Amino acid sequence: MESLIRDLLKQLGATLESAPPHVPCPGITLLGVLSRPPVTQNGPKLSTGTHVWHAHDGWAPLDNLEIERWLVDAPAGVHWMLSERPLRLEQRPTQEGVDYEVWGPERFAQWLGNAILNGDLNATIPTSLIQSSEITEAEHVKPVQVELGPTAFRPQVELQTVLEKLALTHAEHRPVLLSGRVWTITGILRGPENAAERGWWELVEDPYSGEILQLEGIEKLDFIPNLERMEPDSWPDESQVAPHLAKMCEERRHYVVTESSGTHQVQGSVLHWWKLDPSSAEMTPRLALLPAWQIRIPERGIALIHGLNGQLIPM
Repeated sequence: MESLIRDLLKQLGATLESAPPHVPCPGITLLGVLSRPPVTQNGPKLSTGTHVWHAHDGWAPLDNLEIERWLVDAPAGVHWMLSERPLRLEQRPTQEGVDYEVWGPERFAQWLGNAILNGDLNATIPTSLIQSSEITEAEHVKPVQVELGPTAFRPQVELQTVLEKLALTHAEHRPVLLSGRVWTITGILRGPENAAERGWWELVEDPYSGEILQLEGIEKLDFIPNLERMEPDSWPDESQVAPHLAKMCEERRHYVVTESSGTHQVQGSVLHWWKLDPSSAEMTPRLALLPAWQIRIPERGIALIHGLNGQLIPM
């Protein structure tokens, strides 16, 4: 998105100089300073020297607390912030010497649409897309190897609901990410009478709650939010985690048993465990980023609210 903003400003006649030294703010990036503002018929009233900022995509809206944190270190002058996240600005925090304007995704999209309709911005189809439509069907089926990378998850609880239950509705909060692990497991399940079946599982190791969860029950994000990441105090060795992972792969299935009683045969169904054969198991970890909020509780200090289960975790 940052490169897209730079390209659009360039096409609109703007010149964006490199960003000067500044104190970084998590989730918000200074793209640069305008030495020449964009020229559009219905564009923003930007002037030379305006600082252009980008608020990264994420699952939490851009709210008053985040703007207040940004204002603490924002240099004096005029600022224009483009946010990929929805805005939740009930009030407008102020800072002496700082004049700023924040645009959400809807207003930014409307401005671009007007620029295209007015002829200020040309909307053309790149030649690379035209050429790609001429690729033969045989070329489309070439195998693509996808490497497993970090996975981020969407919160499964509503922050305000959790804060109300904990009587902490006035506590300051900010979104963060907790580091966990996704384990990909392959192996053979063995059942009764030497029955065997190959299986594949993905499990989430949550070092903050101490739980191991089924990945299929958690909603993934298609991006990695640019938020502060927190690491657990220590990671257990694979040898310590493996027995718990293997237990999550076990299944209890109905097994039909047939017995002869004189001239009759009697069938019955019993439950039997299918367990992972340790000698066949392969376990591969990758980074998992779990949603959470760091909160400041008056007279009690800092704590975390887990975004998957709503658990309050002291720090």
